[in-house]
Amino acid sequence: MRQVVSDALGDFSAIYDEDVEVVCVTRPQASTCKTFADQLISARQVPQLRWVQAANDPDAPSKVLPDHINAKVLAVLSNEIAEACELLGILMDCEQIGVRLETLNAPMCPRFHVDFVHCRMLITLSGVGTDWIPNPNVDWDIFADLDTTAPPTQVDTEIQQLSTGNWSLLKGGKWSDHFDGVVHRSPHTSSERLLLTLDPIM
Repeated sequence: MRQVVSDALGDFSAIYDEDVEVVCVTRPQASTCKTFADQLISARQVPQLRWVQAANDPDAPSKVLPDHINAKVLAVLSNEIAEACELLGILMDCEQIGVRLETLNAPMCPRFHVDFVHCRMLITLSGVGTDWIPNPNVDWDIFADLDTTAPPTQVDTEIQQLSTGNWSLLKGGKWSDHFDGVVHRSPHTSSERLLLTLDPIM
């Protein structure tokens, strides 16, 4: 299994390759989004939000996001969500996307785990990106031991980290019978993060 890193949205199609578990695409507006996300965090303006929207509805995010957010920040954030939803809808051939936007100041999922979904897109708008372990480097005996907090990594392998601002698509446990899903966790940090999670509703 391997990771694909690119700057082209078209390369998300590599997620359908059997030997690909993660596709990460760098975004030219990532630094702008981070600046605005930092402002939202410092102003405590983003509560935990969850909603379901049509994949091709560009106006949906602005209807859900708090209206007291600065207009320019709101526009950038809405566009980021709408574009990611549209891409995911086309890529997964689905009509609806489950969206979660939340500010985190502690690990949401501190233990390494697999999401039992078809796939999931993670976009860390601000803060430290998600930790993950390439599938060949997972020690599945440690992973299955619920009494240990040790990272389930093979000897002489390292934990990887998704880059802030990237659109990162991870295969989940429901992707196929031949792949158990990407093993990942929230980063162990006390700094705040603004995390956007998108799930295609199949």
